[in-house]
Amino acid sequence: MSGSPSPMRELRRDLFRRVLGHAKAGTTDLAADAMRIDPATYFDEANFERERIRLFRETPLLVCLSPDLPEPGSFRIFDDSGVPIVVSRGSDGQVRAFLNVCRHRGGRVVSEESGRARRFTCRYHGWTYDTSGSVVGVPSEQFFCGRIDTERQLVECPAEERHGMVFVQASPGGTMDLDAHLGDFGAELERLDFAGSEPFMEQKFQSTSNWKFAMDTYLESYHLPTLHRDTFAHVFESNLFLLDMFGPHYRFTFPHKGLEKWIGRPEEEWPIDAMPITYFLFPNTIIAVGSVSANGSSFTTHRLFPTSVGEMYANVRMYGLNGIQSPEHRAEMASNFEKIKGAAADEDYAVTGESWGALSALPEDARFLLGRHEIGVQNFHRNIALAMNQAGEEVSLVRQ
Repeated sequence: MSGSPSPMRELRRDLFRRVLGHAKAGTTDLAADAMRIDPATYFDEANFERERIRLFRETPLLVCLSPDLPEPGSFRIFDDSGVPIVVSRGSDGQVRAFLNVCRHRGGRVVSEESGRARRFTCRYHGWTYDTSGSVVGVPSEQFFCGRIDTERQLVECPAEERHGMVFVQASPGGTMDLDAHLGDFGAELERLDFAGSEPFMEQKFQSTSNWKFAMDTYLESYHLPTLHRDTFAHVFESNLFLLDMFGPHYRFTFPHKGLEKWIGRPEEEWPIDAMPITYFLFPNTIIAVGSVSANGSSFTTHRLFPTSVGEMYANVRMYGLNGIQSPEHRAEMASNFEKIKGAAADEDYAVTGESWGALSALPEDARFLLGRHEIGVQNFHRNIALAMNQAGEEVSLVRQ
């Protein structure tokens, strides 16, 4: 089967070889030691406010994929960092991001969540801007005494389109070093070839939980036999985990059950297209690339955003990796998306939502113990601490 691009098939082959080695030896990728973390990392208000600035306003964030802005004039609202932003593709094909704030009196210049437009008009006083952010119309301009020259441009935020992905940094007037943020992970993202994908379905989930508490669930397979016993537990291995780190970003997989029957069989017989691969784009995005079926391939993006220390929401969006190939492919994707929605709402976010509120009742010296097999969670917390230290913050919530 050749449903995936060749680079992805070769990657799947390498990962399959590695998981077979683990299956044969009864091993898995492990951290050097167990690790303790302070539960206050999930409910400390001051710590949360520092994270919100450093991780969600001073760090490049994935807003959407290139196919979500398919043509000149396409736009999407991005309010998820707490800063009102509109992202649009200009008439020149370039992606730009602006504060969704009129330079006259602060009204929103775009109110629809997404769409296509050649002009953005503030409904307050009718100031109109083009897709490059320039004022192209001011009602009764003669009454401003020729003094609005410095207000003729929406405030720009750093934005860049790379690897079929659109990144924005919610720092108005600031700069963004996407190369430094992605590092070697950029080559991994390029291999995915997202530019040829096709948007399919989108769902938002609300949760009464700290965003990190919810993110932890994505980064380990230890919980599969219990939390997902009726959904994913019978599909995936729970204690066979591959993790490759690229700075704070990861590529990881927990393979399908039944690996033992492939041990010792020739490589040409391996079901490499069945190998799922998951990517973690620090600090808040999961990209889950599913198996390649006879109908085609799909993937989902899961982007988590905090609204307060104990409130968060997730935007989950599914795409056809190389487009939606047929009605059968569309039906298969719809079925898979329903399963993902059910597991997220009824299992992952349900358990973090019901658990978070009790954390502050723990004794002050309480610590959570992360096992060696929870290597993804361990490194998530280490990398948050590292990012905060780089910003000059004193971090003491992660303890070995």
